[in-house]
Amino acid sequence: MQALIAPLNELAEFEELHKNRTKERGMIRVCGCVNSQKTHMMYALSDGLKYKVIACSSELKAKQIYEEYRFLDPYTYLYPAKDLLFYQADLRSKELLRQRMEVLQALMEGKPMTVVTSFDAFLDSLIPKEVIGERFLHIKNDSALDLGDMQKKLADLGYDREVQIEGIGQFAVRNGMQIEKTNENLRKMIEYMRKGDSEQSFAILKTDHFETGRNSALKAESIEHIQ
Repeated sequence: MQALIAPLNELAEFEELHKNRTKERGMIRVCGCVNSQKTHMMYALSDGLKYKVIACSSELKAKQIYEEYRFLDPYTYLYPAKDLLFYQADLRSKELLRQRMEVLQALMEGKPMTVVTSFDAFLDSLIPKEVIGERFLHIKNDSALDLGDMQKKLADLGYDREVQIEGIGQFAVRNGMQIEKTNENLRKMIEYMRKGDSEQSFAILKTDHFETGRNSALKAESIEHIQ
């Protein structure tokens, strides 16, 4: 995107602004820029800075700037403010929550980023970033997870347990039967398969299925007598 900045670098006024932007703390007021060029000017003046925040007068203006700015910078995020008037509707909106969490995640990971938001968003109350960092869950393909513990952690983080996942912020449990002996036999089967002993592995499978089916039948019979 340096090709878009090159024409501005030829202007003496822009060169002076670019030189003074980090010279001292404070504000630099720029006048005379037409609306259609404001996004271009903001991108050019912030070139080389790791963290950038664009504060807009309204939520509608923030969304407009976000759509234009992400064409110039792919690491652009929209942080929507909480709607105090329709708080309950905002609370149930997982999409707004997802957008806020994307900003916090990028910030915690130390990624270069541009955040576009409105002045109302500065009224949001957030927990310390150290607390957020402690609640990160790192799961790998070979991670051994405890089903009950994982369900509790997800619920504490605000996830909703559903029968079927239909959107973000939800989780479902599949094949969650806790059969201790079956799980132990499964580990033995895998060990035999790795050693190339498929006959022994198949023998464990047949025995396990027979015992599981017999125990289930006995349990169903006892329940029928209780009724």
